[in-house]
Amino acid sequence: MKAKNKKIAIFHCGFIYSGGGERLIIEEAKGFLKKGYEVDIFVPTYEKQLCFPDELKGLSVKTFLPQLPNFIPLKHAFEMVFSSLLAPFFANRFKSYDFILGANQPGAWIAYCVTKITKIPYVVYFNQPNRLLYPRDVDRRAKWRDIKDYYYLDGLINFFKSFVAWADRVSLEGARQVLVNGDYIGKLMREIYNVPVEVCPAGAKVQSFDLLRVNPHTAYVGEFEIKNMKGERFKVRKPYILITNRHQPQKRFDYGFLAFDRVRQVYPDLHLYIPGPFTSETVKLKEMIEGVNMESHIVFTGQISEKSLQKLYREAVVYWYTAPEEDFGMGVIEAMGWGVPVVAWNHAGPTVTVEDGKTGYLAKPYDIEDFAKKTVEAIKVYEDRAEMGKRAWKRVKDKFSWDRHVDIIERAMFG
Repeated sequence: MKAKNKKIAIFHCGFIYSGGGERLIIEEAKGFLKKGYEVDIFVPTYEKQLCFPDELKGLSVKTFLPQLPNFIPLKHAFEMVFSSLLAPFFANRFKSYDFILGANQPGAWIAYCVTKITKIPYVVYFNQPNRLLYPRDVDRRAKWRDIKDYYYLDGLINFFKSFVAWADRVSLEGARQVLVNGDYIGKLMREIYNVPVEVCPAGAKVQSFDLLRVNPHTAYVGEFEIKNMKGERFKVRKPYILITNRHQPQKRFDYGFLAFDRVRQVYPDLHLYIPGPFTSETVKLKEMIEGVNMESHIVFTGQISEKSLQKLYREAVVYWYTAPEEDFGMGVIEAMGWGVPVVAWNHAGPTVTVEDGKTGYLAKPYDIEDFAKKTVEAIKVYEDRAEMGKRAWKRVKDKFSWDRHVDIIERAMFG
């Protein structure tokens, strides 16, 4: 059976935000389509305008069950729970597929249930251990306070923890292969689940080299305009630092604000741009910068188009990753794919992607002074920064392309 005759179903936890996990599924679907497969994405919960609306065009996205009306409180949580519990009853819907990719939970569990009934093989892909069962320290402190649906799901899972832990584990053990997002996560998954894993790091768009800002001075002068999804226009002034994390307390933007205050003592005209849909955390972040002489230099743009996002990557002088316990960090390699140096913590996911002193800098965890110092180091010499950016671009091209990512999954599925 040739690729063009084979059908793949991708099960994911939901499309309700424009984040790295959602982008990963989108790029996998695009990659399989490019190879000639038929691909459908299935999710428990879906909000078209909240999850990369311009990137999902041309992709088949369906929900496992009919969606609840928007006026129902905690609808996303209910949709995830119902899809998980009722999976055996809609399993025969997938009899025409040749393979299933269960991405994270409850995607892996639903794939397990479907396979038990239909015998269709599946592989699972985990960005991280199930954080509702095995939270990181930063998750325990944040307690999902910015995502109400996850907050109540966390409480529900704790009530039925034995069953949920069993379901989580058997859905991995029943898979043909367990794929994980990078070496760091591979180590954690082996320790927690005691299952063999294959490393399949997320990818980034490898930009054409002639599109990079290889002229050492271009990231330091000039301005351009972008528009968010609400039609609001923003004048982007260079030089600027870029952060693209979703607005959650686990991402620790406050570390960035403290470092930004120190870096601006050296570069007073520097700006910090933070795109992404607003959350309850955004309000708190804005309150942090009010009245401390940074409000005009730190700009929250709101949700922007993919074209505008890539423009922000391309023109940035430095990309920041302030999250202290990130499992991988796709924004890191997306920036590197544009030849932009990265400053991140020397811990967790960025230790896999950033070569300290070569493609960016890894600061001492969680030393704000060192983070600021490394940022100044990345900015201060035009020519050195440009060479660092070129090495970053080559590292993504060699190790973190989407083509390589999809090739690994395809081998796990079809050999």
